[in-house]
Amino acid sequence: MRNTKAKMILKTIESNRKKLLQEYPHLASQVNKIKTSVAMNLKEYVEKAITSLKSKGCHVIVAADGADARQQILKILSGKKQVAMSKNPVFTEIALREFLKANDVVVTNTDLGERLAGTAVDAHPWIATINTEISNKVTVSQVKDEIKQTVSTLEYGITGADAIVEQNGTIALLESEGNVRFTSNLPYNHIVVAGLDKIVHTLEDALTVCRTTSVYGMGKDMLSYISFLSGPSRTADIEFKMVQGMHGPKEVYVILLDNGRLAAAESQKLDLLKCLGCGGCLVACPGYLEEGLEKGYRYTGKRAKVLIGFLDGVKQVEDADCGDCSLCNELCPVGIQV
Repeated sequence: MRNTKAKMILKTIESNRKKLLQEYPHLASQVNKIKTSVAMNLKEYVEKAITSLKSKGCHVIVAADGADARQQILKILSGKKQVAMSKNPVFTEIALREFLKANDVVVTNTDLGERLAGTAVDAHPWIATINTEISNKVTVSQVKDEIKQTVSTLEYGITGADAIVEQNGTIALLESEGNVRFTSNLPYNHIVVAGLDKIVHTLEDALTVCRTTSVYGMGKDMLSYISFLSGPSRTADIEFKMVQGMHGPKEVYVILLDNGRLAAAESQKLDLLKCLGCGGCLVACPGYLEEGLEKGYRYTGKRAKVLIGFLDGVKQVEDADCGDCSLCNELCPVGIQV
């Protein structure tokens, strides 16, 4: 039956989420407060985050828009024709894969689900195979090994970020597989691309964001892996001489993507900045099962007003509508009502 697997996964997420919200009754109010505070003072948070990231040895670039971000990445690659890339909504926002392909750069997708799904449609923010039947366990194991072997030979890995702590420059990466971790850790150069809205104040705030994303979007207390990165890998030898790149990337580049975010903050369009991209609004959305799986989750229902806010421009965002269902509003952790 069509969409059987997706329906089963979404029902499981919904059931688990209900149980977890009894354990964390204040989670939504906590994360809403965190995201609202940053959104209302975004420019100040960005300035502090840049200072903290640079103090940790990161190269920091603020990209005005998607085109700027793409060109900056191409410049960092310095002519290299192969990169590893994890799964993250920001890459769809700036059409990075298409751009790199057009510039003859081979992209190795490190997300196991994306490799197994074999489709360009971004069906779910976390579960690429939500509507793809995977029955051959031998193939899954082979793909895992292939990803690791390929990435270990590459000089550049590109990831997104789930939170960036302005207080100390720590970058948080949340995931289920461990593939984001070795995308950031195995190559000598790590490129992080993150919207300005990913900035939070403290490490505790970053953990709250990661837990909220896990609970609301995936029905889990916390996804399997959280990596906290604080600049390039470094260690001191017996003479206390600092050496970079011993057990991880030698260089870390952080591209902070504006793409309308500072303007949204200035005009107090806070919903565009508060959305976690957790996918929690998709769980009970009938429109998602009807068309989102084929078109991509960003184009599903009323939530498209928020999720494609930085992708396709204001006019399409304002036109997006799917009726008066409102199920997506009921359990949004940051209180977005559309």
